[in-house]
Amino acid sequence: MSLKFVEFFLLLSIVTLGLVRANLEVRMESVEKIVGDEETLVDFDVRLLGRERLLNGTVKVLVDLDNEVEFAHEIFAHRNGEWVPSSIGVRYKTCMYMSVIYDKYFLPFIKDSDLPRGKDACPLKKGNYYLRNVEVTAENWAHYARMGLVKSVLIIRKNNITYGGVIFILVLQEKVF
Repeated sequence: MSLKFVEFFLLLSIVTLGLVRANLEVRMESVEKIVGDEETLVDFDVRLLGRERLLNGTVKVLVDLDNEVEFAHEIFAHRNGEWVPSSIGVRYKTCMYMSVIYDKYFLPFIKDSDLPRGKDACPLKKGNYYLRNVEVTAENWAHYARMGLVKSVLIIRKNNITYGGVIFILVLQEKVF
């Protein structure tokens, strides 16, 4: 068996397994805020607007979020009528979440906002931050997700007490040209 054949077979296997995807689109279906157990310190007052389902609204941070606060982000796939946890999930303190996850996976879609970026995002300062016409794309994370309905859950906690969060329901599908 030639080396070229093995390379071709390996590439074909990877594409077939869905590890490499191209031409994908994401549609946000719904957004729902998570209220805190005792009080809500991070309030996602956001909604989807228009046919394009663009995210608009404000994120109200009622206290500075330092490294004592944990951001837990989990992804679920909808299979056989139930939400099934995927292998994708992270739990980071504020600074690590903002620099590793937020900056890489969410900041690219946020074009019109006053949410802090980079080093300015830690600690996340108290304030009201606006989001305007945020369109989610699959360019930088689609190879991690499965096609179909996807639920993205972000919960903000401190000492195992929830202080807010947000749930997004998304549809991931191949683009039709």
